[in-house]
Amino acid sequence: MYHAVILAGGAGKRLWPESTEDNPKPFLTFGSNQTLLENAVQRVQPLVPLENIWIVTAKSMKERVRQLLPNVAVKQILAEPVQRSTAAAIGWAAAKISAADPDAVMFVLPSDHIIKPEDEFRKTLQQAAELIQAKPELLLTLGIKPTFPATSYGYIKKGAAVSLPHRQSGFYYADRFCEKPPLEQAEEYVRSGQYFWNAGIFIWKAETLWQEIHRCEAALGRQLDTIRDSLGSTNEEAVSEQCFAAMPNVSIDYAVMERAAAVAVVPVAFDWNDAGTWIAVDRIYADQRDADGNIAVNTKLTAVDSSNCTVRSSGTDRLVSLVGIQDTIVVQTADAVLIMKK
Repeated sequence: MYHAVILAGGAGKRLWPESTEDNPKPFLTFGSNQTLLENAVQRVQPLVPLENIWIVTAKSMKERVRQLLPNVAVKQILAEPVQRSTAAAIGWAAAKISAADPDAVMFVLPSDHIIKPEDEFRKTLQQAAELIQAKPELLLTLGIKPTFPATSYGYIKKGAAVSLPHRQSGFYYADRFCEKPPLEQAEEYVRSGQYFWNAGIFIWKAETLWQEIHRCEAALGRQLDTIRDSLGSTNEEAVSEQCFAAMPNVSIDYAVMERAAAVAVVPVAFDWNDAGTWIAVDRIYADQRDADGNIAVNTKLTAVDSSNCTVRSSGTDRLVSLVGIQDTIVVQTADAVLIMKK
């Protein structure tokens, strides 16, 4: 059975002033009337039944998630008692899922991605899940073909092709994971044609991930064992809180993917954007540029002798006027304004 784990945490810093600790990225809207979190659930739901969709979020955001997604069962909203990185969040979800469904295939999906067309995305997940059924020892990650030398994304170098009986799969073993590179290194990666952006989207058997966590990051595995042993008990919540406080604060890439026995990358054909920074958001609205390259998002904008500027407003209808301004991002909310060079 397919299960989707949607990561909806974050400290709300990188998209300030719209994103704050009380209103992190998953609750923002980009290009639609729905929040990023709602879009993430809707995007995967035709492939994964609603009863198998899990949301991992901050403890302070649980009630807001519940209100935003009333059709997701409360027991499937996992509120981290202590903020940790993705290894703890994903491991906790794997504990819950593997205990209920030992044969489960997990899709791990960040909530702050913008993906089109969505049917191509679901097709890619389906193909990846089919490969997992044929090769259950694999941990899969989606690879995005770079369109420019990004320095804000990690990269994955592809290795040998993954073979299936009588045919090639179209997937590749991951040769190595690369941290966010300086510009010169990123340019080399793009020129080589051998690297993908690391989208942070994963597909695997829940039980395979469980085994790899214990092999690669034993300290995390021990805490997760204690949590899984407590599932359904009266002290489950207290045990989870105690264990989370003791967990290493590491990403799933560092804890598992860079050290796992068998990792493969799935090249994708859909358009992908990570709403991670205002520079990245600028690309989301690239098709709305005027003749001078300016973009106005939810904004009344007057631009004179100004070019390549992006202005976005939230919670205010104030007019923004630019005179002699180039290559600048302006974000205004009801109580703050950000002005920054691109």
